[in-house]
Amino acid sequence: MTPPVSMEERYGPLAATGNCTPCLASVILAAIARKAGYKAAVIDAAAENLTLNEVMERLRETPPAFIGFTTTTLTTIPAERLARAVKACWPETVIAIGGPHATAIPEETLRRCPEFDLAAVHEGEETILEILEALEEGSRNFTSIGGIVCRNGAGQLIKTPARRAFMDLDSLPYPAWDLLRDFPAKYTPGYFKVAQVPSVSFVSSRGCPFECSFCDTSVFGRKIRTHSAEYMVDLFDYLHKTFGIRDVTFEDDTFMVFRQNVERFCDLLLQRGLNMTWACNSRVNLAKPDLLKRMKEAGCWHISYGIESGSQEILDHEDKQLKLSQIHEGIENTRRAGIASKGFFIVGHPRETRETLAATYRLTQDVPFSDITVTCMTPFPGSPLSKYAHEYGTFDDDWTKMNLLTPVFVPHGLTADDLRYWQRKILRSFYFRPRTILNYTGRVLRNPSPRYVTGLLKSGAALARTVFMKKTPKSEAGMKATGVC
Repeated sequence: MTPPVSMEERYGPLAATGNCTPCLASVILAAIARKAGYKAAVIDAAAENLTLNEVMERLRETPPAFIGFTTTTLTTIPAERLARAVKACWPETVIAIGGPHATAIPEETLRRCPEFDLAAVHEGEETILEILEALEEGSRNFTSIGGIVCRNGAGQLIKTPARRAFMDLDSLPYPAWDLLRDFPAKYTPGYFKVAQVPSVSFVSSRGCPFECSFCDTSVFGRKIRTHSAEYMVDLFDYLHKTFGIRDVTFEDDTFMVFRQNVERFCDLLLQRGLNMTWACNSRVNLAKPDLLKRMKEAGCWHISYGIESGSQEILDHEDKQLKLSQIHEGIENTRRAGIASKGFFIVGHPRETRETLAATYRLTQDVPFSDITVTCMTPFPGSPLSKYAHEYGTFDDDWTKMNLLTPVFVPHGLTADDLRYWQRKILRSFYFRPRTILNYTGRVLRNPSPRYVTGLLKSGAALARTVFMKKTPKSEAGMKATGVC
């Protein structure tokens, strides 16, 4: 389950550009439980934009013995509020929390949120089955289960030994998308990042070997594992035939690291003739012409790259292991291959200045990106930066404000208004120039379906309202999670 957090709470004035796709962790764990013979259900309250009352009505249809929440830092408190409502109705229900936030700070999470009975850390495929087995045997003592933090009989927090990384990804069943109500019709992707609809996201590999200081990799760790090319192509075929899916976004941190597997995947897609489009995330230094050419032939239309800054000093301080020359080369290689490219940027790095912000602005103007995203530096729990953020600026560690759009961290020498100004300036200058407008006109002409065109227009209107506003919206200035996955 995911908590009921509205689009406005997650994206503020950019709510129309937000992503309402299924939570992969929820549908994967549900598939595992179902395969083991348990009755499983999925309530993806965040994606369905449900209220607390609507979630409770769903739960009353079949009162649960066990609930597993998948949360981020932003959605942990809303999950607690729903958990409180559940406990009031069904006191014996066991409630677990998992995901990046719970993995990063499980003890603190359970101390602040007493309604959670346990926190599952790292990957939960094996953990959830052992929890369900214990409940089936009538036990509520989970201290013998690995990979969790729980309370013993005296109410003390116990952290059990960590599990090894889950290695055999191909042994996993397909995610239980069929348990979602009205999938895929009622699930809307971010229209800036898909070529056609219906679309869905998937993670084909786990782990990231890089050590960017602002990134929390605690769930999957640094050991990279991947689904085989055969598994991924079979999954594409299943999605297309079962749900009519036409587009897939790979949300892996570094999709192109296993080059041979990517090449094999492309070859198999071409052999199957599925005629589906797909996009991925990667590092720009992996964007080599021959690989990009093969990916384009196999349906890849878009690659998102973590760029972060236009200042080499900032990149070095953040341990990006990336040179500006590699950014220029990789984006140009992507353009020549006929693949659209997106740059992820952050404003408000430690040591950020007006000069480094101006350098980021210039990079977005000079390099031929197709899309960009500009977020505010957010020192999430578990990231290296969260441990020393106060040395470089002011840091408001209120979990309910950590939506990547609110400047919770402000470097010394700058103000929150400075960060908002540069964020909007960069987005406004990029998206409202002729080259970008022509690019999006081309996308509409290539895919004139009413749903896609309407989604793009709504997203564009929300972006315009945001980048041309002069005052900070109330939703951004004091964003608090209300209601009560």
